[in-house]
Amino acid sequence: MKRILSIACLLILVVAAVGLAQKASGVNVLVLDKATDFSKFKTYEWAPGHKALDPAWDKAIIDAIDKALAAQGLKKGAPAEVLVEYHAVQSEEVDLRTFDNKAPAQGQERASAQLVKKGTLAIDLRLPVGRTVVWRVAGERAITAMAGAERDAFVAKLVTTMFESYPKAAKK
Repeated sequence: MKRILSIACLLILVVAAVGLAQKASGVNVLVLDKATDFSKFKTYEWAPGHKALDPAWDKAIIDAIDKALAAQGLKKGAPAEVLVEYHAVQSEEVDLRTFDNKAPAQGQERASAQLVKKGTLAIDLRLPVGRTVVWRVAGERAITAMAGAERDAFVAKLVTTMFESYPKAAKK
């Protein structure tokens, strides 16, 4: 039952992220506990989230988040003042803008709608006691088949953009 509730909560998060991600940047802060003093966070540990299915994407995401947290002055280590987890979801959408709604000329085919793969990445910072989310940011991007340096650069840029909304008080 807890697993079903967990999946339902993730789906709600994804729907909220997709709905909010219609803004120009495609990155949105979904939770920000304004009472939290982010400048007190010096150490973090990873907590289980929803990993990317492809291990190479998982590694690229973790590396990018580790780098972004280091830029905020946080170091990996115990005891952690904050827990970090990420959630990755991939979906396909139909792009109707590519569909030719007019009847084609004789002997020609109608242009069909294209499928577009989209990825949603959400990053949570949680307090270790009670696992309360104090900051959640989500970003959505169209994705194509990428590997190696192209994939790593894509993920790094997305995570960097996401961390632009990290509370400024924590920056050194």
